[in-house]
Amino acid sequence: MKRFLCLTLLLTAATALRAEPQYSALFGQSCYLCHAGATGRGMRSLYGSQFFGATYLPFKPVSFELLEKVKPKLSESVSIGADLRTIWMSENTQDNNAQAGLSAPLSTNTGTISQMEGYLYFALQPTEEVLIYYSQGIAQASGRFEAYGQANVLPWHGFVKAGQFQENYGWAFADHTSFVRTGLLMDYSGTEASVPNPPHYGVGAELGFHPKFFDLTASYTNASSTIPGARDSQKRWFARASAQHGIESLGLQFCAGGSWFLAPRKYADPEYGFFLPEQKRYEGWGGFGGIGWQGLQDKLGCHGGFGFLTTSLLFEYDRKAWTDTDSLLAVTAAYSTTQASVMVQPGVWLTGAYDWMDTGWRDIPGYEDPQAERTTLGLQVFPLPWIEISPRYRLYSLAGLTQRNKQMMEVQAHFFF
Repeated sequence: MKRFLCLTLLLTAATALRAEPQYSALFGQSCYLCHAGATGRGMRSLYGSQFFGATYLPFKPVSFELLEKVKPKLSESVSIGADLRTIWMSENTQDNNAQAGLSAPLSTNTGTISQMEGYLYFALQPTEEVLIYYSQGIAQASGRFEAYGQANVLPWHGFVKAGQFQENYGWAFADHTSFVRTGLLMDYSGTEASVPNPPHYGVGAELGFHPKFFDLTASYTNASSTIPGARDSQKRWFARASAQHGIESLGLQFCAGGSWFLAPRKYADPEYGFFLPEQKRYEGWGGFGGIGWQGLQDKLGCHGGFGFLTTSLLFEYDRKAWTDTDSLLAVTAAYSTTQASVMVQPGVWLTGAYDWMDTGWRDIPGYEDPQAERTTLGLQVFPLPWIEISPRYRLYSLAGLTQRNKQMMEVQAHFFF
């Protein structure tokens, strides 16, 4: 039975298609290796939930005897999964107008606790080519759910899917407060976006191909809405391409790619009684990439998939252009995120991130300096299989705005399967 389980997991890894970006960069694999959907994210594959999350990540790997008892597959065709993420955070009590900066102490109260993420996954796979997928988030009113069908029937390991899903753009960072997610994709506006918001979900169709080292996707969607209409201003086009390659003898992996989106935002047609000649248009484009090093094998208790000081470095830079509806000025914003992870012992990762943005609002009154930045230091700890604890310290500096040198402490508890 143990040999059969190993063979099953290896076959799943070889035939599955995209993981959290840091693991993708380390192993030179697409994110669908650990996820059920063809563009990663969301529900994990059998390999991701039953093997990778239980043997590669925690302090102590799970035995194969236990893995035989804990299975995400309810039957040969039906699988389930979950992501539950709770956050505690506290920030300094500075008077925003006074801009006290780093001298302001952290809050003396108990902070706040929030359910940051809560997803239940369900997948029906009647044949090897067809996947029917559903995930439900805790905030249905904001459109935080996915429901689509996927057919793996195109050449070059290609697929086509239709339904409601997250559009594929750049890196799918687990930290959706990164500036390339909140600034770039939140309402397609130029606001500073300091509040965590999930990526957008669109209703439409997507095509994808995976020839050799390449990963290509394109989609046409309508922003998810509780009030659908035959004419609206929510159409979106997305395209993404990436490539991966490695130097196996050195344990190095490299990946790079680019993304583009267009939201035409066409106004109502003239027969509806009004017409605006200015077409409100959002367009974004950028590049992303990563470097992974698989560390020193069999050193200081590190063995198996990760060696001592296993390191990943991810980066993304994007630009976005739109027209401000009040001033009718053309605005071009820039956003970047860099994330690094280093494993110091099995189950413990040192993490750091640097976010920067330039909203481009130099000509808008009240914005003396449109730039902002955020530095993050923290840990990823996997004390048990399928459990992650992540304490983080964040320092914000939004020059020219009310939040200048704001400090924040947070701790996340993540249960996943």
